[in-house]
Order: sequence, then structure tokens, then C-alpha cells
Amino acid sequence: MYAFCPSRSRFRAFLLLFFWSQALLCLAQTPTVTLTGTVVDEKTGAPLPGANVYINNSSIGTTTNEKGAYTLPNLPIGNLEVVVSLLSYTSIKQTLRFEQPGRKTVQFKMKEGMQLEDVVIYSKGGKKRAQYLKIISRELLGTSKFSKLCSIRNPEVLRVSMQDDGHLTARSNSPLIIENRALGYVIHQDLYDFDFFEGKVYYGGNTRFELMKPENDEQAKLWRANQKAAYQGSLKQLLTSMVSDSLRENGFRVFQEIPESMRMFTSVRPINGQNPIRNHLHNRIEEVRGSQLVQPGELETERRVVSATILEVLDLNKRSRSPYTDMPYAYTRITMPQGYIVISPQGWVVMPMGFEIAGDLGSDRFANLLPSDWQRD
Repeated sequence: MYAFCPSRSRFRAFLLLFFWSQALLCLAQTPTVTLTGTVVDEKTGAPLPGANVYINNSSIGTTTNEKGAYTLPNLPIGNLEVVVSLLSYTSIKQTLRFEQPGRKTVQFKMKEGMQLEDVVIYSKGGKKRAQYLKIISRELLGTSKFSKLCSIRNPEVLRVSMQDDGHLTARSNSPLIIENRALGYVIHQDLYDFDFFEGKVYYGGNTRFELMKPENDEQAKLWRANQKAAYQGSLKQLLTSMVSDSLRENGFRVFQEIPESMRMFTSVRPINGQNPIRNHLHNRIEEVRGSQLVQPGELETERRVVSATILEVLDLNKRSRSPYTDMPYAYTRITMPQGYIVISPQGWVVMPMGFEIAGDLGSDRFANLLPSDWQRD
């Protein structure tokens, strides 16, 4: 009997080739969907070339050709929010669910025209408008170190109004174009609703990320480094840390509110005769791990983050004010009205179910915002 024993270098090369082949096999087996179809006029059925077809809050998108046809390849199975937009047509936003990989065909019919008041272009002049635009820009872009490298290219498309009750409202009659020279994106934002009142802002709409072309390798490296910095402490990192059960390792501590019926006491008991701390960390919440919150989803590409009560998040990498005197770190409250949300393992919220974020993570603005399909190295 003869035994073949390869040299150490050959053995290492063999192992490397084996694992590389296995990795390629896994990538090849990842189930994906190719979405194709056409965009046509609702009344005439005529094809609409130049329409934007994209996955909301991502950099995945394309435009229709002269026949109104589009193709979006390599999409993950599960829920996808598809947006179709074209100047002088009402935008379409539709949630599609794909449970099997393969080729899917969807036709979108667009309705021409919009209300006359929505197509008014406002002049750049006026002191009050300039003041209002300054507030809107600050609230949309934020005040982080990256916000200085961000700008709104076309503020003239904003319809701005100061209400009698003090609410500053705005909406755009065509996509607001935000250039983020810190992260390397041009963001096209259909701003349907903006409301600023007493220091709080609410806004909504469709968001499309367009990758900017770097001037050189150094700029590409800088953008990538800034994107990684923006990822740190973000909602996306929090959710991926839950999935990988590595909250503490990434600087997060997550606490779940204890239902009042199950609380052993409602305030902290005095220690050594001292008065109890009113807002102590452990008076009504308990720390949880990611594995206690994350459950498998209906599909292989989905996870459910489940909590019937409020989640309170502290980012130990960022010192700030919080309701708890013994934990002076950036603080966030997450509420899930339906008791759960559906995400991808990469932290992409595919079914938000109306969840609300207040506090540090809720203050993220476009200067620090990454597309949902952004991936770590």
C-alpha cells in the first residue's frame, strides 16, 4: 500500500483551492431573482423610455430603454419595494414578494400628470424662504462631520410653507438631488412630506442612491473609509449585530422593557440607606442578547426581530446624554407596533411593519445614510 503525502506548500495550495471553490459554489447557489418587464402609459399603453425603476432606499436601479423595458438582475428573494418614477408622471411604489428564485415579469402602468399646485417652481429669492431652506437643509443633511461635504443641488423644486401653528412643511414637485461628497453618493429623494416643529422633524418619500464615480483611487479609498465610519453605530450595524449575536462586541447594549405585570418592583430599592436613583438602568428593563430577539423568517433570506415591548439601545462607543444616570451613552428607543419587523441578515429592513425609532439612531440624516444594499468587506 502506498500513501501519497503532498508537500506542505502543495497541501496549503490544495486547501486554498478547495475553500475558494466551496465559496464560489455557495455564491452560485445563493437564490436570486431577475425582475424584468415594461413601463407603459396607463391610458395609451405606449412604452415610456427613460423611466427610473429602482429598489427603494438602495443603489439598485436602472432606466427603461426605448421600448420601455427594464431589467433588474441578482435581486434577493423576499420582499422588495420597487419604485417607478418619470417626470410629469405620478410615481409608483409597489411591494413585491418573491418566494422562489428565477425570472419574474412585472408591467408598471403610469398615470400622467399631477395636481397643478405641485408643479409650481418657486424662485430662489426671498429672505424668509432662504431662512426656511437653511432649516430644511440642516434637518435633511444633519450636523455630522460629513454634512459639510453634502449639498442640495436643486432647492428650487421645494414647495415650502410656514403654517400658522408654527409647523414648517415642505415637499418636492420633482426629486430633490442631494450630493454626498463624503460617502460618494448622489441621492434622489422624492420628498412627499417634511414637517419641522419644536426641534423635531418628520419626513418621508422614496430614496434612490446613485454611485458617484471617483476621480482617482485615493478618492475611492476615502469614500470607502467614510462609508465604514458611517456604518459604525448605525441601525444597519445594530441589526446585523443582532443577527450575529454580537451586540456587546460591537459596543451595543440592548434592553427590553419588562411588562408592568411582570415587574418585581417599579423603582430601585435604596442601598445602604441612600435614596434610590429615579432613572436607574435596571428599574424596569432587562438586557437581552441578539439571539433572544432574532428568529428565522419565512424565507432563507429573512430574519424576524421580535419584541412585544419597547427596546432601549445604548451605544457604548458614543458618550452622550441618556435617561439613565449610570449609562451616559447615546440612547435610542425602538418600538414595534406589530411586535416584530422583518430584516435581511445584512441589516436591510424589508418589512418595517410601522416600527418607530427615536433618539440617537433616529437622528441619522442623509450625510450619514448608506443604501440598504451596502455591504461590509
